[in-house]
Amino acid sequence: MTLSISRRAAALLALSALPAAAQEGYPVRPLTLVVPLPPGGTTDAISRAFAARMAENLRQPIVMDNRPGAGASVAYAHAARVAPDGYTVLMGINSLAVNPALRQDLNYAPMRDFLPVSMVARGAFVLAVHPDLPVRSQADLVALARARPGQLDQASTGVGSLNHLSGALFQRRAGVTFNHVPYRGGAQATTDVIAGRVPVIFLAILEALPFIREGRLRALAVTSPERIPVLPDVPTVAEAGLPGYAVEFWQGLFVPAGTPAAVVARLNTAARAAAADATLVQDMAARGIAIVASSPEELGALLARETGEWADLVRATGITADP
Repeated sequence: MTLSISRRAAALLALSALPAAAQEGYPVRPLTLVVPLPPGGTTDAISRAFAARMAENLRQPIVMDNRPGAGASVAYAHAARVAPDGYTVLMGINSLAVNPALRQDLNYAPMRDFLPVSMVARGAFVLAVHPDLPVRSQADLVALARARPGQLDQASTGVGSLNHLSGALFQRRAGVTFNHVPYRGGAQATTDVIAGRVPVIFLAILEALPFIREGRLRALAVTSPERIPVLPDVPTVAEAGLPGYAVEFWQGLFVPAGTPAAVVARLNTAARAAAADATLVQDMAARGIAIVASSPEELGALLARETGEWADLVRATGITADP
């Protein structure tokens, strides 16, 4: 009897120590989703669609808070400092793993300051060229780059961006050199490639698909481990001659360290419900995006693995971030 009373007392004590969010049937008010890029791009589109489905499950609105800047570090630093009560959630992307290697001025540490909740989505880049470039395949492009070292321009959305690093990894594996042309975002980079001012780009599949279908870009390969259903005739980079090459952009939900486990579990449940929404899955699949939920542990393992892999590439290439 004494043991039973002691256990009950301990349980009540533990319950009383939980933040109000966990005690009052979290969530009891609207949530905020911090997105590290501006409205209008791939990340924002996926974030809004996924958040709408999560809100249905949580029975609370989710307000978007776009905080671009400093390679997503503006959003990450903000999300690391908010109260760990589950009412501010971060939409993390690959830069969460990349930034520790690229930037010396970080005032947050991803592995220390955040708890993973769930994967949200993953997708690929398309290695694409302007149709006037005299190449029909990845092998053609590699041959041309070897014949003209450093003379082929490759556009990116900025120094240290994932499509920049995708190109850097490609060059390292293929033994070629492109002339990197960074832009402040994807719109102008895409415009210049379509106009023929820059011939090569690694472009997110959602953004590339309309131009590929219109014949304004030529797709040579996709960066994912497997072929993409919306481009079934386009080989992977690995298939086309660089075995082992694979790069995918991903999005995942994180909360500040110290958020109660019960809150993380509730958010994970909502994320899994969102990922099971057939309309969302089909809509994104048509644009080359896979909607995928995961356990917190799986997302944490992905972050840890990519942190090491991108650090290795940054050290080998000497890439540094924009100031």
